[in-house]
Amino acid sequence: MCTQKTFDEKQHDYWAIHTNVRSYDHPVVHAFAKQRVQFIQQLFNGWRPPAALEIGCGDGFGMQRMQSIVGAIHGCDNSLAMLEANPMDRHCLTKANAYALPFDDDSFDLVYCWELLHHVGSPLDVVLEMKRVASHCVLVCEPNCLNPAMATFGLLKREERGLLRFTPQYTRALLVNAGLREVRVASVGCFTPNRTPQWLVNMFIRLPFRWPLVGMYNIAIGYT
Repeated sequence: MCTQKTFDEKQHDYWAIHTNVRSYDHPVVHAFAKQRVQFIQQLFNGWRPPAALEIGCGDGFGMQRMQSIVGAIHGCDNSLAMLEANPMDRHCLTKANAYALPFDDDSFDLVYCWELLHHVGSPLDVVLEMKRVASHCVLVCEPNCLNPAMATFGLLKREERGLLRFTPQYTRALLVNAGLREVRVASVGCFTPNRTPQWLVNMFIRLPFRWPLVGMYNIAIGYT
């Protein structure tokens, strides 16, 4: 008898053979990551995490930029295809399921993810794992379904439909319900790393990064 696959199983099968549309060194990807990391650095308000872990690190475009504002950085992902495309040192990468991270409690000062939670069936369980291995703070970056372009993308692409849950309020609630303190969330960004044409990015990078409620992404931070 054929059984229907769960949301997580479908996501696992898709990312087992797919990677990002653009590589980590594409100029649009670089511009996207640079903007985001500059904003995250402002959130840290002078703090430089000695050790950081990126959950769902993929092909490494986040790690490439984040290593400029943290000390030692480690990444994990459940997709071997993604990890093989990641240019970071192999010793800094681990194949791991986000629901059961192979790290001890309080192993990293900062634990963060970029566009991971909308690809899992139970985002709260993943945030709880992130909190467990974080000694100081947890940061998540997710698409914002209140942005019309992002909502359309979620509706049209089956593998991205999990983003349709992610409002700023939902993103904030995940961190609050995981028991994190002093949670803040901001809606930011006006272009995507994988789809936006270079000529548009050249204009968009001149616009403000924060867009209350309708930015393309939500960035939330909370403390353990």
